[in-house]
Amino acid sequence: MGGDYGPSVVVEGAVAAWRDLAISSILVGSESELRKLLAANGIAPVPLGQAGISIQHAAEFITMEESPSVVIRGKADSSIRVALDLVAARKASAVISPGNTGAVMVASLFVLGTVPGIVRPAIASAIPRASDARPTVLLDSGATVDCPSSQLVQFAIMGSAYATALTGVEPPRVAVLSNGSEPGKGNDVTRAAAEVLRSLPGIKFVGYVEGRDIPTTASDVVVCDGFVGNIALKCMEGSAALVLDSIKHAVKDTVRGKIGMLLLKPTLRKLFRERLSPSAYGGAPLLGLNGLVIICHGSAKARAITNAIRTAHKFSADRLVESITERLVNFAARGGGAESAGRV
Repeated sequence: MGGDYGPSVVVEGAVAAWRDLAISSILVGSESELRKLLAANGIAPVPLGQAGISIQHAAEFITMEESPSVVIRGKADSSIRVALDLVAARKASAVISPGNTGAVMVASLFVLGTVPGIVRPAIASAIPRASDARPTVLLDSGATVDCPSSQLVQFAIMGSAYATALTGVEPPRVAVLSNGSEPGKGNDVTRAAAEVLRSLPGIKFVGYVEGRDIPTTASDVVVCDGFVGNIALKCMEGSAALVLDSIKHAVKDTVRGKIGMLLLKPTLRKLFRERLSPSAYGGAPLLGLNGLVIICHGSAKARAITNAIRTAHKFSADRLVESITERLVNFAARGGGAESAGRV
């Protein structure tokens, strides 16, 4: 209910997922409003638990401007909280939300909790790369802004499981984001994490990568704290917008440029829609939780919601949360954790 475009695009996305992919959804929010939107899309809601689109009423919702803590302290009947309760009760397999990211994370921690050994979750973003159809997984891209080396190691373990589920590559190549690719670069935290990852069974560690390497085939998973990851992600988004805007301004002044752009427009539109648009991936999972949660961009429209539902359905079938839990338990059993990372 709290996304930039309200519930209408969420309903449209859920309807498309049901009609085109036969994936059922539960819409959580104002029942009267959701019934009207479903009717406008030619859909009648079904009872909870049946195939189709159901409605679970929630009397409140969290706006983008509200403090994340309000989901616990003041709005227990918010759509985010109610949706997470459905997953906790195993009445739904995943939560998808284009709403307040901070509120989703706080409520997820409160309702679902984390898998054993995880202190805080990480947002795993899929970054498109030019020469390969498979994206690079970047985590954390904003959930945990400051963390010790032990958490970077956990991010690598979770990111490996996610990359395999997302792209099918096994084992994915893992790198630590640093200010240079040489072993001596980085800081105490990145160097301590790299030391553990070099000898960690099940992790194919390829060393350090720089920011420019993220959208290349240098690695499959790039690990960093949420402060660095969020800045890197937003810089790439801004750079893509700059390039597109610069091309538009460069070609409009000449007839040759206009003709060239006219010829390229279908290809560019397809490239942006299928590879460069965030809508192509739908959303980013919040890894490390004891349940599946996918965060969509606040400005997500119907196509992004449909793709997020498709992604959630696949990850649920692939048992992504269970795979991450198993890998982390095995890591802890080998003596992993803060101690193995030098408590940095």
